[in-house]
Amino acid sequence: MDLLLGLIVGAVVLLAIGYPIWKPAPRIMGSTSGPASELAALEERKESTYAAIRELGFDFHTDKLSEADYQFEIERLKAEAVGIVRQIEERNAEPPTGSEAVEREIAAIRESIERSSPRVADAQAPAPLAAQTPRAPGAALFCTQCGRPAGTEDRFCAGCGTQLRTSS
Repeated sequence: MDLLLGLIVGAVVLLAIGYPIWKPAPRIMGSTSGPASELAALEERKESTYAAIRELGFDFHTDKLSEADYQFEIERLKAEAVGIVRQIEERNAEPPTGSEAVEREIAAIRESIERSSPRVADAQAPAPLAAQTPRAPGAALFCTQCGRPAGTEDRFCAGCGTQLRTSS
């Protein structure tokens, strides 16, 4: 009986000690691959390079570095920082890439919208619906844009400024 109890306790201890070794590594939130993570990595490198430049200046001013060493290291770090900033600017200048099928679908939707809605060039925008429809006296008036109630004498919505009726 003691031997069985000893084996069970030993197995539990081995599992408790070995679990961290055998378990899968936790996934870090936000660590994805792609342009966003590459840009974030470049930004992190840029910030660490800037921090190294600041620390190098501090070390030089506290006489921990000779002037020759300082000049050599500061030029190297500045060149590295310039390269990183150029890479970031190149990434930001690139148009976002997407699936060609999605781009074609967006273009088709835009084209169908343009065909269905005629363009009014250099003309006054049509009056809001509330201004076009005749209303019975005493009927409530609401803004067609934000839904806010309006007074019978109001020409514009107090909430969003939309024209409620044309001047008579």
